[in-house]
Amino acid sequence: MLSPLRIVVVALATVAVVGGLAGPASAGHARVGTPYVTASSPHSMTVSWPASPGARRYVVSYATSASAARKASAPVKVSRKHRTSVRIAGLRRTTRYCFTVRAVTRHGAGPRSAVHCHYTMRRSIPWESSRVSVATFNVCAAAVNCRRWKGRENAIVRRILDADADVVALQESTNRSDDLARRLAPHGYARYTDRAYRDDETIYYRTSKLEIDTQPATRTTCAQDPYVGDADTSTWAGPRHFDQATGQWYLLRDEGWFTEVDLCRPRSLDKLWRGTFDSRTGATAVWASLRLRSTGTAYVFVSAHLTHANTRHMSRLRRTETRQLIRKATQVARGRTIVFMGDFNSYRGIPDDSPRTEMARRGWFDAFDRSATYTRPFLSSLNGWDTRARTFKTWGGHIDRIFIRSSVGSTDWKIVARTKHRRYVGTKASDHNLVRTTLYLP
Repeated sequence: MLSPLRIVVVALATVAVVGGLAGPASAGHARVGTPYVTASSPHSMTVSWPASPGARRYVVSYATSASAARKASAPVKVSRKHRTSVRIAGLRRTTRYCFTVRAVTRHGAGPRSAVHCHYTMRRSIPWESSRVSVATFNVCAAAVNCRRWKGRENAIVRRILDADADVVALQESTNRSDDLARRLAPHGYARYTDRAYRDDETIYYRTSKLEIDTQPATRTTCAQDPYVGDADTSTWAGPRHFDQATGQWYLLRDEGWFTEVDLCRPRSLDKLWRGTFDSRTGATAVWASLRLRSTGTAYVFVSAHLTHANTRHMSRLRRTETRQLIRKATQVARGRTIVFMGDFNSYRGIPDDSPRTEMARRGWFDAFDRSATYTRPFLSSLNGWDTRARTFKTWGGHIDRIFIRSSVGSTDWKIVARTKHRRYVGTKASDHNLVRTTLYLP
């Protein structure tokens, strides 16, 4: 099963310890928690951070590298009194900027926060495009580190409904896909397939907004055909009759006369445009072409799960899997815009974020880097069953990702989870958090 086993939890936790989780600093030194970008445009960013006790104002330093953002010579932006966010304008498009924050108390300026880096947007959101909200969620249904399903199913359904997305890509749904389909159907969702079988990944979509796309297909099928000749069948005596004109024996049924034997011939039909991808390395994915009811335009959505473990070998393996995923998706899409969603078991904080770099080489980009607004970007998408919310420095610790073309706009990127004071509350739905964003599709 391709779940992030304990090894990936330990590996990411080790990275967090070595790199440092963004935790609360000493109140005496007025250290500020890690800042995060909560809004972006091609030429500006809004930076937010946790409040620091005793702070009268905050000083935000920024530069195009992490090291420069730590220097006293870096440009600064001062907050308005106690406000814990600032908007910094005059930035260059598609450029990385790094930020540190210092709290100013009656004792003077405190130490700098950890560094957070983010890219400005390539272009403004194409608001005139079709809007579709999407979510990706690893529900951990059957892996060895998963907790009992019975105690989590309600929380999983609630989390999906809280996200209120038009398309929901699940990973590790395994033998629970049918159960979730039944639970989500009353809320307007359909599953990409109606076949009942073990389905490691799956896709659900809002039927009021989208429908499964079809493609014409010709298949040779065999069936007992109804009689379509010119003879007066009312004179035929049942249950069996031989027709001289067609040279066929016919059987009488309630619906009429049908050929006694199956006749095989090419027949035209509409085939639902959906399927699965498999890899010898163990990566799995499903895909569906979904058509917007409002415009008739179809897009291909992919729910993928790459192999786990934070080693160089696995990074190389995920690079290969990403290439295969793109190649196979491109073949079935036939020119349609593709949205990749799933658990890629990789994030910017590791030495080789191979899925992201491979996607970028072929024209797909992480929606986390391209979104206009953010909610809870400081939460890692991998919670590892922890009670305390993980918050990674420099880059967000998001291994659950949504990759989009540069022609696609993204906004309202968020982690959907139930937290209070940066601690999880209520039943933990999974060892992953749901990631959701709104896309503007061409």
